[in-house]
Amino acid sequence: MGIHIDHISLLVKDLAQAEEDWRQILEVLAPGHTMKVTRGEGADDMDGTPMAWVTFQNPDPTGVSIQLWSPAEPGHWPDKVLAKKGEYVHHIAFCSDDFDTMIDGVRDADIPLVMEEPSHPDTQPWLKWNFIPPSKAHGPLIELATRYLSVGEEWLPHPDNAENQPLADELHGRYSG
Repeated sequence: MGIHIDHISLLVKDLAQAEEDWRQILEVLAPGHTMKVTRGEGADDMDGTPMAWVTFQNPDPTGVSIQLWSPAEPGHWPDKVLAKKGEYVHHIAFCSDDFDTMIDGVRDADIPLVMEEPSHPDTQPWLKWNFIPPSKAHGPLIELATRYLSVGEEWLPHPDNAENQPLADELHGRYSG
């Protein structure tokens, strides 16, 4: 099982302004991050919070990317948090090629999780996530997520993830054996 720190995510008030500011910063400090940017929107399937995000992808597939996100419409919990705390590092994401085994390891180590069952954005049902709470992580949430593949401006399921093994085996048998 492979796990890596995938991205650091900031909750921001104005996504367009944050994207512009971070592009300027990264063009000087880490220009490779500005070569591939993914964008997305979706509502969390657990609480319906609409969100939009922009991720400056690290050119190294196991490197750390910078993600910015904000509520996609007013009137949801992120607005209350932003009013109280301001913009901040919301989470640090760890992605795994075997999400279920990663979660089992966290539970076996008696590390608390925010949700009993994983959640996902409604636009990406294949993407599972859960979180280690800020009280355990001393500040940000720790996101535990399914590894993804960045293609154009989208995230797609990574073909080498454990849940895709039956399809990989079928394709291998069909085309090489």
